[in-house]
Amino acid sequence: MVDMTSIGIVANSLNAAVNITKAMIDLRDWSTVQSKVIELQRTILEAQSGVFAANDERSALIQRVGDLEKELTALKAWDAEKQRYELREVSPDVLAYVLKAGMENGEPFQMLCANCYQQGEKSFLQGTQELRMRRRVHVCPRCKAEYEMKYVERPEPPPINRGPLGGPLATSRRG
Repeated sequence: MVDMTSIGIVANSLNAAVNITKAMIDLRDWSTVQSKVIELQRTILEAQSGVFAANDERSALIQRVGDLEKELTALKAWDAEKQRYELREVSPDVLAYVLKAGMENGEPFQMLCANCYQQGEKSFLQGTQELRMRRRVHVCPRCKAEYEMKYVERPEPPPINRGPLGGPLATSRRG
């Protein structure tokens, strides 16, 4: 909301300018007219200053609204994205978010860091070569959390139609 003080300053300055102008009409003494002209200029400068302050505040508010709209768009996108995942125990005592069945959209199996997910971030757990007590260490690249997991069951990929030689079925092109 625009600062009411700035608007008040502008309104008061413009009222004063009108009053000074009316007083100047009745004056006949040149020195008095000059002092009123100086007073009028000062009043006009105050009004301009109030207008500039209100305009600066308006610009800041427009920028803030733009930032909030971007943030809202990002939150809505994240909300839609997180609906694709579910929390699952991927290894004994290890929880991660994985894609729900049917939500893969052609993406490979993936696990998201539960900590980052709760903070509104999508961070894929990355397997490492390190083993601890025969458990593969997975690391979150964002928060650096480490997860020690036994073999993680991956869902069966959808069947691929194979041709007689083992490759994918060829589609004929007639043209």
